Amino acid sequence: MRRLSGEDAGFLYMDLPGQPMNTMAVGVLAPNDQGPVRLEDLRSHLEGRLPQLPSFRWRMVRVPLRLHHPVMVDDPDFDLDFHLRHERVTEPGGPAEVEALFARIAERHLDQRHPLWQATLVDGLEGGRQAVILKYQHCLADGVAAYTIFSRVFSDETRDPIPGVGEFRPTRLPSRARLVAAAVADHARAARHLPRLAATTRTRTKAVKARRAAASVATPGFSGEAPWCVLNDAFTSPRTYVRAELPLAGLKAIKSAAGVTLNDVVLAVMAGACRRYLEVNAGLPDLPLLTSVPVSDEPPDAPVRQHGNRFWSFTTSLATDVEDPWERLSKISAVTGEAKVQLSILGTDLMPAWLDVVPPLVAEPGARALVGRLKASTDRVDANILISNIKGPDRPWTLFGRVVEDLHVDGPPSNGVGCNVMVWSYGDRMLLGILAFADALRDPALLSRSITDTYQELADLAGHTVKT
Repeated sequence: MRRLSGEDAGFLYMDLPGQPMNTMAVGVLAPNDQGPVRLEDLRSHLEGRLPQLPSFRWRMVRVPLRLHHPVMVDDPDFDLDFHLRHERVTEPGGPAEVEALFARIAERHLDQRHPLWQATLVDGLEGGRQAVILKYQHCLADGVAAYTIFSRVFSDETRDPIPGVGEFRPTRLPSRARLVAAAVADHARAARHLPRLAATTRTRTKAVKARRAAASVATPGFSGEAPWCVLNDAFTSPRTYVRAELPLAGLKAIKSAAGVTLNDVVLAVMAGACRRYLEVNAGLPDLPLLTSVPVSDEPPDAPVRQHGNRFWSFTTSLATDVEDPWERLSKISAVTGEAKVQLSILGTDLMPAWLDVVPPLVAEPGARALVGRLKASTDRVDANILISNIKGPDRPWTLFGRVVEDLHVDGPPSNGVGCNVMVWSYGDRMLLGILAFADALRDPALLSRSITDTYQELADLAGHTVKT
């Protein structure tokens, strides 16, 4: 048995009606003269990859009385075919048809009686192209582990074995008595560390408060400081999905000209895009929009891993109240830099450590209460948009002997934030996937165009800045 961490399990507890908590990716395969990929080809590929995808054969088992977080066991009834799907878009399927299918798949919850993933082969794309859409529950992996998953699923390349991955050994599901006994034993071990955890929390919290008081840059708090806007209409509608891409070299040029980080530039592009979008859709709030940005807790020398969530997030300003785009980028960089410092003082490991000891008896009602609070709010919310940035491969991958032309990634909009933007580098491009509640993003094409327009605006200013 492998017990889910509190952070992992939290994504299960947030998997509520109308709010599936899935990470997804869509890879578009270039055509070749070997004929189309068949579902049995995808099956064979994944079957060969399963030894490097251990979590894809894990079945989630909940603990009686919600005494502790669920455990994962090698599924004794594992059936690879259950996880495979085959879809065809209306030919010739262009970006709109692929994005519509992606959105429909995103709306569906995964069956928690089986390992929590699914792969769909998509036919009917223009020019003889095909696509593979992968979906898995966020509890299985964060951005670091996602890279490992994608590099196995969307690539033919031979990979080194993942350290610590053992053989698949399915047995009978654990009994209720064993689950309860293990839960009690785990809580007993954790109780010995609670005084130290409480002391660490007091010390770090005090240090963060002192830093905030002394800092020259004000940073937003973790809750209730973002102005409600249409991007927070995130509760009942179907999903919508749109993609965008930007030149990586151009983004790096802006970064160098402004003396900021690449992530600052990404945030500034999204800030300008949100401004343009909201100015013609329900209005731009006077207060700046806020975003939640994840930060990995992964040590630089950590071994390759395929599962688990090891991150925490900070909240920063998108400075949408600043009209000048170059000044906006500078403001975003300053606030984000200070927010990162404060998170480093608090520690990306602190809240996950507390989540480990909070049983679902408390955590699950808490997740529902959070959604209820945000649903009732029409004034202030915790954040307006989610933006993640992941480093991808330096060159495009090849799958079934076909170049994976595009590989867009996205995560779930949730907890009152109606729009999730996931950005990752893929070869010489930065690819953006935007998954949203349809009510929160009523004109996805406009947002996609606004991303391109904002990038170009910053690129022009960067060129001028370099010249002067």
